[in-house]
Amino acid sequence: MPDDYQHDPHDIVSSHNRHRRMFLKTSALAGALALNNGLAASPEASERSGNSKLRIGALCVGDFSFWSYSWGDILSPRGVAVNREALGTGLLDMEITHVWDVDKAKAREFADKVGAEPVDRYDGMVGKVDGVAFGGFYEVPWQHILARPYIEAGIPTYLSRPFAYSLRDIEDILDCAAKHGTPIMATDIYEHLYGVTTLKKRIRTIGEIQCVHSTCLTHEYAALFHTPYMLQAIFGHDVGKVAVVTDDPNSSTYLMGTYLFNGDPEQKPFLCTSTMTPDGDLYSMDVTGSEGIESSRLPQFAEWRDDLLVHHTPMLVAMQKTFEGTMYEPLDNIRKKNEIFLTGFYSAVERSGAPVDVGTVPPDWRAVPARPDWIDPALLKRQ
Repeated sequence: MPDDYQHDPHDIVSSHNRHRRMFLKTSALAGALALNNGLAASPEASERSGNSKLRIGALCVGDFSFWSYSWGDILSPRGVAVNREALGTGLLDMEITHVWDVDKAKAREFADKVGAEPVDRYDGMVGKVDGVAFGGFYEVPWQHILARPYIEAGIPTYLSRPFAYSLRDIEDILDCAAKHGTPIMATDIYEHLYGVTTLKKRIRTIGEIQCVHSTCLTHEYAALFHTPYMLQAIFGHDVGKVAVVTDDPNSSTYLMGTYLFNGDPEQKPFLCTSTMTPDGDLYSMDVTGSEGIESSRLPQFAEWRDDLLVHHTPMLVAMQKTFEGTMYEPLDNIRKKNEIFLTGFYSAVERSGAPVDVGTVPPDWRAVPARPDWIDPALLKRQ
């Protein structure tokens, strides 16, 4: 941590927050203007009009990746299984045309299965695709660097969870997207589940929310602790405090997050908890109100095709809309989600699980990567 944080961290955080308020005022306008004036006339958009499907670049397709786990099976054009079983149908208007991974052998293996072209460099798809999606988890600490060439080129981009390992990194991405008017999407898979819209509708009938209890099938915090994102998709991003208790955020034997939602004039502040479970439902959620309780659960799937269609495809549908030029959500929502994630990580490793106010984590504080040596810095040099 830089020395000036030790001297006066509160001044630095306050200055940083003032900068973010200015970002909020300018990014939406800049993004809208660039989208209206630049994206529609880009070479990629012009070339796309003559093709039947969107050309998608798949980045980070090897270990711990959505591409090798599920997205490949959904988008495989020839019915060739990437993981377990391909859907074998043209369900979406996307085709994988280019592939990159830090491991060239795994990039080639994936590309051969889906009939795509592997590229040697992480920026080797610029000018060749209509959208790119980062599917890996281990690469996220470097994602702000890996994504920049595409965002600068106006190519719609999907960012893998948890999006960035410091506030400085996520702001670098968001500022770049606003400057160039590039649609970006940064979501967790649970934000797209049908349980989100179902609960949002049903909780209107249970009066003032008293508390929320949830569980998540996971063994760690950073990649698979999905329910905090689901909570925000249901209740919004106005979270005041976060506390995360775990023995190890990257390999947990116990894990619980507590989130204080600030409420509004019609809703007093309320607590949401989320606890890891080693087995059972993918998630469970019970919302207790002053006039009743609403619950939602998603059992583990018996069939892989059902898992693909119900669990994984909704996120790809939203991703396709992003690649067509539609922003999924405001840029500040992405920042808030990442800040809440980082606040939880900070609570776990710096405060031993004590509550931390959202907005107080220093912007250059970095969460601990699961694989800190995953990418050789030499690979990140741009040509």
